[in-house]
Amino acid sequence: MKTYILIPLVSAAILLACSDNTSIENFEGLEKLQPETRTLTKMDMGCTIGSEAQTLSFIPTDAGFITQIDCFGQSYEPHKGSMVMIEVWQTGFTSKSTYTATYDSIRANESCDSVMAYGTVTSNGGSQFLIVDTYTTSPLRPSLQLNREITVKTKGAKDAAFNSYLMIRKDTPQTYTDNEYYMPSLIFKDGSNLTDVAIGSDWKDDWILAREERMGLPITMMRDKKTGVALSITDYNLNPATLSNDWGNEHLSSNFFNYCSLGYNLQGNAPALAYCYPGSEGGHTYSNGASVVGWSRRSTPVARTYKQIYTLEIMATKSESFAQAQRDHWRAVFDLYSPEELNVDSKTVLDVSLQTLDHYWLKSEGAPGFPFSVYCSNGKVNETSFDMGFVGMQAACGYYLYRYGLDHGNETYRKKGEQVLDFWANKSANSVGMPRIWYDISPWNSFRNYNDLRNMQGGMEPMLLAWSCAEAAHPGSHPNWLKFCKNAAEWMLKQQKTDGSFPKAYDNNGAVIDNGTYLTSNILRFLTAMYGVTGKDKYRQAVVKAGNWCLKNITADCKYIGSVIDNPYVKDRESGQKMIEAMLACYDLTHEQKYLDAAQEAAYYTVSYMYAWNIPWENGTTLAMPWPKKKTTVGITIIATGHSGADCGFSYNSFEYLRLYNLTGDDYFLRIARLLEKNTKQTMNYDGSLKYPYKGLQREAIRCVTHRGDGVELWLPWCTASALDPLFRMEDAYGCIGIDNIVGTAENGVDDAPRIDDSRYVRKLGLVRLPEGATY
Repeated sequence: MKTYILIPLVSAAILLACSDNTSIENFEGLEKLQPETRTLTKMDMGCTIGSEAQTLSFIPTDAGFITQIDCFGQSYEPHKGSMVMIEVWQTGFTSKSTYTATYDSIRANESCDSVMAYGTVTSNGGSQFLIVDTYTTSPLRPSLQLNREITVKTKGAKDAAFNSYLMIRKDTPQTYTDNEYYMPSLIFKDGSNLTDVAIGSDWKDDWILAREERMGLPITMMRDKKTGVALSITDYNLNPATLSNDWGNEHLSSNFFNYCSLGYNLQGNAPALAYCYPGSEGGHTYSNGASVVGWSRRSTPVARTYKQIYTLEIMATKSESFAQAQRDHWRAVFDLYSPEELNVDSKTVLDVSLQTLDHYWLKSEGAPGFPFSVYCSNGKVNETSFDMGFVGMQAACGYYLYRYGLDHGNETYRKKGEQVLDFWANKSANSVGMPRIWYDISPWNSFRNYNDLRNMQGGMEPMLLAWSCAEAAHPGSHPNWLKFCKNAAEWMLKQQKTDGSFPKAYDNNGAVIDNGTYLTSNILRFLTAMYGVTGKDKYRQAVVKAGNWCLKNITADCKYIGSVIDNPYVKDRESGQKMIEAMLACYDLTHEQKYLDAAQEAAYYTVSYMYAWNIPWENGTTLAMPWPKKKTTVGITIIATGHSGADCGFSYNSFEYLRLYNLTGDDYFLRIARLLEKNTKQTMNYDGSLKYPYKGLQREAIRCVTHRGDGVELWLPWCTASALDPLFRMEDAYGCIGIDNIVGTAENGVDDAPRIDDSRYVRKLGLVRLPEGATY
């Protein structure tokens, strides 16, 4: 059982002005605290704001008001009892001093649901900073809101720049292992399965701070393992703006840095949630484009009348698991930002994607397929080699052309797709039935000696779907496609370990060359489809056995790792995607709730790699081919931990999130499904705004942090596969493409969207069942 209280944010900071007299009566805006207000000094008893679940107390001392936060019977305190910490850098950035401030006085209304707290910091160099913090509770639900303004009242001669902080920690000694941690796309539960120089990989550092633009949403959470209490800090920032020269590890200062960093302070015996404005990053940083140990410090100038203004949320929950806490905190902030769904027509996306595949289809030395990469800017082929799945998606792209051509009488599409599928069915398998995944055309005309389950899955699933389409239209027309699938599936069953897992990778003879097991989830949907076609129980048993291994070893430990083949053994988005697919496959076979629960857990993990807020263009960008400013980052997803590269790859799973909506009735999943279907197309030229030669071209990767809009200016076949795959699956399951056509448009109201019958297992997968007694 979990309990939580949401602490929402107000939309703008309350702006206050000050005169040379710093007494409380000279601050404007006090009329905002209605009804009757009263001013409290350190001689008074103080006050408390909040609810029974969570309170913030202002406690008078001889030095001023200190603060304490109580959540579900547990006490937390800011650094040295102060909600304000200011770090002042001297000229040249060679030295700094850190100051904390208690509140000199507070002003509260009679019910203590609105409090303005005032403090001052005077540096050793003579600079004076005035702090006004406004705390408010919501009349709609128990809540706490913090709006902060720090004004430079006086500038000391040697003081050059400053940062402000908020840190909150448990009031009793702890080590970092007493807690679990969450920063979307960066840290999940702990520091395991991160690269050596990734943010969050070294918990011996004093600090783990990351720029907020590296996160799907700007939140940092810490959950006490013993009590289940999770506390988070969220930045509410609709304009995390910066400058084009905000790059590298040099210490920079500018009043145009409008972003924070979030993370943890690990000094002493109690890890603390940490907020820093503007967003300094360390002790690991990606600010020069690579993962390095060190700092990238960003500050604002100490200049008279300059103000720092920002808005924060503090949220407390109590839950039985890290996964539950992660879900609650992510979803609350997602609702707060309420990301906008764009108007993108799926039929247009389908048409331009197929046209792109048709255009780039080629045959070299008798091998048909699609280029490995194409320059988006001029449409010219960059490299030609044939990768069965993962980024090459040769078999899948062949299937899309074949299927559409078959269904709509387009013989050009059908024949081109058929040739690609025949190539893989006839050439890929080795002598024991294992699919070989990567074929280099002339002058090599041979398969590379490395074959992993991720690539196999990307090829075998569409091959079986293509056979089903052919069988439904022309029975017996493509037995080679089914034979290829049967031999691959039989070989896979022989590889399954007694615990249910599968080794990751093999050489061309089928010998194991990587015994890692975290790709087990990748092939469950293919084996489920084999059961759907054949009815053979051995496939069902293999899927259930492997599914239970996944529950124990992936879901339970948040070990979503390995599916990004070129970034192995780190937590990543794509491993979450494959777990959603795998657990839904297990649910289809068994209708056991544990698999549907695991699919939802993986869905919450995975979506937190998605930008659910917009990162604006840098001021003064000089990129030669900038991403159009009218585009939004909402729907673009960070690929893996350890860097901030992002892409459109979450588009693959709009179908699965739609299924989760239909299976659970949770409107949240429908909202995500719409974003994945529509917003992921912001890197595609579907509307001509990117000015690529073909409307189906789409960039493989993009940066949404510093040097925003930079990235990999290449189309790879997987980009098109990610757009087409869910549309064809929707047609199989629900009879048409596009969520708007299935459940209605968002304008009709998500709450009124009908749930669709999702129980017909074979029809949903688009499969033809072999007749009873039929052989392969």
